[in-house]
Amino acid sequence: MIKINLLPVDRRKTERTPLPRFFLILSTAGVAAGLTLYILWILIQIKDVSDRIDHETKELARLQPFVQEHTKLSNELSELERKLNEIRGLVSRDVELGWWRAVDALWSVVHAHPKVWIEDLRAIDGRTSGGELKRIDPNSSEVPPYAVSMRCNVAGNEVAAMTQFRLALKDHPVLQETLTTVNFNVDWRVSRETGFEEAHSIAFSVTLFAPSTPPKRKAPTPAAATPGPSETGGAVPTGAPPAAPEGGTPR
Repeated sequence: MIKINLLPVDRRKTERTPLPRFFLILSTAGVAAGLTLYILWILIQIKDVSDRIDHETKELARLQPFVQEHTKLSNELSELERKLNEIRGLVSRDVELGWWRAVDALWSVVHAHPKVWIEDLRAIDGRTSGGELKRIDPNSSEVPPYAVSMRCNVAGNEVAAMTQFRLALKDHPVLQETLTTVNFNVDWRVSRETGFEEAHSIAFSVTLFAPSTPPKRKAPTPAAATPGPSETGGAVPTGAPPAAPEGGTPR
């Protein structure tokens, strides 16, 4: 049955909101307020993070020159450490290996051939000298402690000048002890030179390998006393060739 209230509105009994509906309205309002506060908190956090990102970006831009300078100095430090290790390796080598005697002998041979000049001289350490020697002589099982590789040039187009220089390297007494294996690269080329009197030059390369067993330098023996002219009663012979300097070849 449908009930109809015919009383005027001001005479009607006030209807109250049912409790379940009231609690539902309160809970809905609470959830809405909570979501609003959460959204506001998220927006504040986003604004804070954005400000921090802007600050860090400006700080990064400010520090970028210092980072580049640090990278440059680090690279220079690495290069200096590499060179220092190479120098330490050269200094710590046993003198009996003849490294310095070999360098002095090489220079003396170059000095004795004024038409020859060295375009590049490179020292090869034991890590790669063995492979280089193996490439030249596949049957070799030696591991040289070091080697010297030179790119050379000789003025003119005469092969004889190049051959003389090669033979001087091979026959030098110090190099026969310190750089016993000599590889002459058969590939050589003649180039035209505009600033030379000879107008040509020959480019070639030479690789010299130290022996795997360090050479033993002989202890100096006292020379026998030679009687002078007053003791023998004879004259001093003339025209005798001068003695060769130690570590060099007769001029």
